[in-house]
Amino acid sequence: MFRIRTILAGAAVAAAAVLAVAAPATAHDELISSTPAANEQLTAAPEQIVLTFSNELLELEENSGTDMTVVDESGRDWVAGVPTVEADTVTVPLEEGMPGGEYVVTWRVVSSDGHPTSGEYSFSIAADVVAPEATEAATDEPTEPAEVETAESEPAETTADATPWPLIIGLGALAVAAIVIIAVLAARRKR
Repeated sequence: MFRIRTILAGAAVAAAAVLAVAAPATAHDELISSTPAANEQLTAAPEQIVLTFSNELLELEENSGTDMTVVDESGRDWVAGVPTVEADTVTVPLEEGMPGGEYVVTWRVVSSDGHPTSGEYSFSIAADVVAPEATEAATDEPTEPAEVETAESEPAETTADATPWPLIIGLGALAVAAIVIIAVLAARRKR
């Protein structure tokens, strides 16, 4: 009987260790807030995009993991510099003169666990907002509308949690049950 208890205790400790090791490996940092916020309608063009994540991000050598684009409806990227990572925040400056319309922010960062994660969201600027450069360049002559080139945007690559919790818990319970059955069968054979 002592041997069966020892085997069961060992199996329980092993199962707990497997589940404890698997938990941190599946958790990636998540975007918790952004400025401007997702689906926000602004009355003025922003000067920068600020993303805040659930944990401190890894700051690697330049251009090795953090990237951001802010693309308007015509496909133009308005990012004016390299993204800056400070703890759990990524900031990127934007060019001046952003016209009214919808913008898609696409981002990629390296999570604190070393895995890349990415996503996208959109915001808009009210159509009646006129950029300062546009008012200076305006003339009294009527102009023909320029043809707008639409860029086909590919969906942002999102690194998701590859192993769902129910699967991990189910496999752990299955392993414990198998060990218990083997221990009971081994004890019965010895009698």
